[in-house]
Amino acid sequence: MTFFRFSALFAASVGLAAASSAIARPALVSSAPAMAATAANVKSVTLTFSEGLAPAQSGLEIIMTGMPGMEGHHPPMRMGGVKVSVSPDRKSLVATMTRALPMGSYDVIWHAAGNDGQRVSGKVIFSAR
Repeated sequence: MTFFRFSALFAASVGLAAASSAIARPALVSSAPAMAATAANVKSVTLTFSEGLAPAQSGLEIIMTGMPGMEGHHPPMRMGGVKVSVSPDRKSLVATMTRALPMGSYDVIWHAAGNDGQRVSGKVIFSAR
């Protein structure tokens, strides 16, 4: 009887471990530029996640939220000419621009999905000088 209880308990714990890994979602691990950083000559933005991403369901956009001398008078503006791709290891979203971002403050609005298709989203802010 004790062996049976142990076997049942072991099977239940293995089932719970498998279920918890199945519902894991990608979490943002780091960004370049870093959150709240001020960076110069920003020609790319990289967001790195805790697990592989589903490329077709993941992406980002870069929004200029302010520029020097225009505080309070500059409406948010989506930056054009941004090419977004997923890194070969599928753990990073990489946005590249042909020219450096102008001086100002930026929001990177991102969404990402893991292999289970569950989507998460967030925002990274930084400034370019």
